[in-house]
Amino acid sequence: MSEKSGADWDSAATDERVEGILAQLSLEEKVAFVTGDLNWNFGFFAEGVQRLGIPDIQMADGPAGVRINKGDVHGGKATSLPAPIALAATWDPAQASAYGTVIGVECRATDHNVSLGPAVDIARVPVGGRTFESFGEDPLLQSAIGVAVVRGIQDQGVQACAKHYAINNQEDHRSSVDAVIDERTMHELYLPPFEALVREGGVASMMGSFNRLNGDYACEHPQLLRDILRDDFGFRGWIMSDYGANHSTAEAANAGLDQEQPNEGFWGGQLLAAVHDGRVSEAVVDEKVRNILRPLIGMGQAENPVGVAEFAVDQHHDVAQAIAEDGMVLLRNDGILPLRGVRRVALIGPDVDAWSAQGGGSSQVNPTRGVSPFDGLRRALGDEVDIVVEHGSDPVTPGALLPGADPIGSSFFRAPSGEVGLHAEYWTNPSFDGEPLVSRIDGQVELMHGFHNFPGFNAASARYEKLPTELNAQMSARYTGTLTVPVTGSYRFVITTLGSYTFELDGRVVAASGSAEVVADTDAVIDLVAAEAVAESPAEDEPRPYGWGGDGGQPDVSVDEVVVRLQAGRAYGIRMSYAADHPSQGFLLGAKLRLGWVPPAGVFSPDVARAAEAAAAADVAVVVVRSYEAEADDRPSMQLPCGQNDLIRAVLAANPRTVVVLMTGAPVDVTGWGADPAALLQAWYPGQAQGDALARVLTGAAEPGGRLPLTLPVALSQTPARDARTYPGVDGRVHYDEGVLVGYRAFDAHDLEPAFPFGHGLGYTTWEFEDLVVVPSDGDEAGIATVTVRNTGGRPGAVVVQVYAGDVVAPVPMPPQQLAGFAKMRVDAGGSERVTVRIPRRTVSYYDVDAHGWAPAAGTAEIRVGASSRDIRVSAPLAL
Repeated sequence: MSEKSGADWDSAATDERVEGILAQLSLEEKVAFVTGDLNWNFGFFAEGVQRLGIPDIQMADGPAGVRINKGDVHGGKATSLPAPIALAATWDPAQASAYGTVIGVECRATDHNVSLGPAVDIARVPVGGRTFESFGEDPLLQSAIGVAVVRGIQDQGVQACAKHYAINNQEDHRSSVDAVIDERTMHELYLPPFEALVREGGVASMMGSFNRLNGDYACEHPQLLRDILRDDFGFRGWIMSDYGANHSTAEAANAGLDQEQPNEGFWGGQLLAAVHDGRVSEAVVDEKVRNILRPLIGMGQAENPVGVAEFAVDQHHDVAQAIAEDGMVLLRNDGILPLRGVRRVALIGPDVDAWSAQGGGSSQVNPTRGVSPFDGLRRALGDEVDIVVEHGSDPVTPGALLPGADPIGSSFFRAPSGEVGLHAEYWTNPSFDGEPLVSRIDGQVELMHGFHNFPGFNAASARYEKLPTELNAQMSARYTGTLTVPVTGSYRFVITTLGSYTFELDGRVVAASGSAEVVADTDAVIDLVAAEAVAESPAEDEPRPYGWGGDGGQPDVSVDEVVVRLQAGRAYGIRMSYAADHPSQGFLLGAKLRLGWVPPAGVFSPDVARAAEAAAAADVAVVVVRSYEAEADDRPSMQLPCGQNDLIRAVLAANPRTVVVLMTGAPVDVTGWGADPAALLQAWYPGQAQGDALARVLTGAAEPGGRLPLTLPVALSQTPARDARTYPGVDGRVHYDEGVLVGYRAFDAHDLEPAFPFGHGLGYTTWEFEDLVVVPSDGDEAGIATVTVRNTGGRPGAVVVQVYAGDVVAPVPMPPQQLAGFAKMRVDAGGSERVTVRIPRRTVSYYDVDAHGWAPAAGTAEIRVGASSRDIRVSAPLAL
């Protein structure tokens, strides 16, 4: 552990040592030091200068724990913490500090000296693929949690790296999309968390994002890298590119990028040549070396190198559990929670007997242990309570990121062997040549390979047997068996593909790649494919580049539909042949396939029917559902994948005493289930201790301490995703036309009713707010609010006192209100606390684009204090 604060690495003494080292480096050594290397043991890596005692820069993916690439280090295992969005839901900087401390300690103990996190990207759209990796929609909350995480990491002598700088708010076409944004919006909403991490957290490094910003790539953007980050914010650390996010040599070097992480490889020998021919001065390279050395030397990383060591596995597991409990948000409760007097519980969901609900991609962590919801409930309820487990759904896989209807459930299929599912064969070539690499029984026809099937990147349900990475690129697959439906009627098959396919029923081609919509609605068994019914589709677009940071999005995926009339009880022969043979498919962009359907109304799979029967026979049903979220692709919608909405509908119809638990990293649609559950709990991705944390919250042994760090909308139409121009973009440009009105600011400004508002969260006790006093202040503070909170219930609890500044008058349109401060308190039953919250002047100011700086508003603001953005209890004026 560092003897100094993690923010205290910049000093004159450090600069003197840095200059001494710099003077001993050759130009070749300097260029090598600022050029990252591909190192499979660490991923992000830069070689040090051993002769001068400068260690290698060994970086660990984050930000939900330490991702270990080197499998012989602690068996590749570290503490899988709750997702950062769950940490944000605690509204507790002390928990954030503990979170960062675990990461810092485990980085050191796993031979890493830089942690690639935290991420402080504002949640702009609900379907953003990395929403779970950051801290929500409000810059003040992002800043407070992010600063505490940074200090926790860096107090252990490990550098934190803030990402993704900047205006990186979607995965769809992330490596090429141009974020078109005005100066005010950028400075008021998206840049403040980065500024706070510099000014208050002393963050050592930054990661430049993939996207463009107003035309220029973020990693070669002089205004972003030099004018704002260094000159305005005073950043003295170093800026690396995301992996492959650099697109130039001299342009990026002169703009202020300090280190290129590889893929395209524009630095190294090319940068050396650029110095020799005068396109980049050696002084520019020197400054890069200074910036990288400054925190390395100032934090004592040369004298105290990292290595492999033991860490407190049990203690860190307990930290993960405490944060998971404190971040769970009780959205609604009719009194069923906490559970009391139950004798039989139906525990339902795809992952209830595993701990596997977590985000995928580079933030995925291989846990030191894992506690499933079943194990947690068994421990909490005791052996005298009967717990009946039903999955009710097939495993959730990365295929959930594909558009189109849910996959056909495995329980409708039978393989030739008689087993549930289909006989599946997989070849490592796109032409079905030779013997298949894999032959097995698969439950559903759904593939999403390439990036999402990298080792350790695939966060599919534990029941899903992942396919080998030899099938990540061009490949082929064939599925055979029978399909039996319970109701006679018209079934709309929806086939999502990239590549070529043929879909056959009873030996006849129902649909194939290159066909337009084919509709059959006839009493005949299958009479579908008269040649005249198959039209040619337009020629495919030219394949687009898909490099590191893959462009995500699905414009190159076809979604074909065919309506077939099927008879109940008849076993139809089924054969699906697929080849990942599109020119764009390769190492990072692999197979994309789903055979989905929309059956007649009321048709549920046998798995769902069994779950509903179990629910009907139980005192209470607990349905634990999950999403699939990961970098490189946004979700196609706010719907739960893999038939889980049908599962909830059926269970609610069978037993109104149903608790629905959402293990998701971002908002999902909670309005389409036909009825409200008796209780709804937003558990996020709760980390490796999720089972015990969930059980303690459900039974009341722990308080659901979370409050929403983002608004849960009713529909995408309430968000920037309502229009392609504002998301995901048109012609490669996404326009931030909504300005500063994102999240609750937009809901307030447009008088929209959310499913659940920003800041909302119930507990197991009740609260009153009284005696608010607001007094003006000076300097960086506009005022100080003091209020009494009283626990009026019958048990101890946690409350987040939320302070909003509203009715601010300025020469520019202002949000109706915005978060101005908060404090989390734990108060005994019947007790009260006097709480003081300081109101930053910026929350009653605006960014003046003419002066290129902040300007204070005049007049009076209304200071509102309450339990959420829509639950204001007391207010008072503040003279500005």
